[in-house]
Amino acid sequence: MTILAAVLTFSGVAAYVSSVSSQVGPMVEVLRLTTDIEAMHHIEASDVETVEVPERWAPANAVSTFGQIEGLVSSGAYPSGSVLQTGMLTEAPGLQPGYREVAIMVDAETGVAGRIRAGDHVDILATITNDETGEQRSEVVVQNVLIINVGVVTTVEEEDASGAFSESDQIPVTFALSSEDSLRLAYAESYSVKLRLALRGAGDDTPLTDDQTVYHGAAQEAGQ
Repeated sequence: MTILAAVLTFSGVAAYVSSVSSQVGPMVEVLRLTTDIEAMHHIEASDVETVEVPERWAPANAVSTFGQIEGLVSSGAYPSGSVLQTGMLTEAPGLQPGYREVAIMVDAETGVAGRIRAGDHVDILATITNDETGEQRSEVVVQNVLIINVGVVTTVEEEDASGAFSESDQIPVTFALSSEDSLRLAYAESYSVKLRLALRGAGDDTPLTDDQTVYHGAAQEAGQ
């Protein structure tokens, strides 16, 4: 009787599993994130794991092997547990022919307060003082610049004209620039009072007009 009961129990379990399997359907392998990632993150093998999910529940463009995404970066920020899909990944930002990598130190407080990251586009603004008149003006040095790397905050000690020293937090930021824009930025970095970054919205590549790129402060306000 005991043997008969065991056989019946096994048969019942097998039938249940078979029924569930027929309802769920075939399984497929997909890659799932094992950690939270930010935008423009280079995907490493340690960031993902292979799991099986019912084919009917897997996204149509789900990634199934690491070879499909090796060398790519995330196009947005995604939480741990997300199933990777091809639309979530893109080529790493790089240099086009004729462009150069140019790195400068940007004040941590005026560099869009830690919101910039590789892949963003910014306008670089400089405040410049006229040595003869003392008049200051702000101008857009270069427009719609691609950021290809953002370093870590570093404390920098600087000496002012009177010989006094002060400390400030700086961030090394690397841009992709044409030769002409590289020279413009180098000049601005040497002669400006301060450089700032203005973060552009996603997809905003509208050129600024001439009257939008220079501001003369009090003198300009007086003429209005």
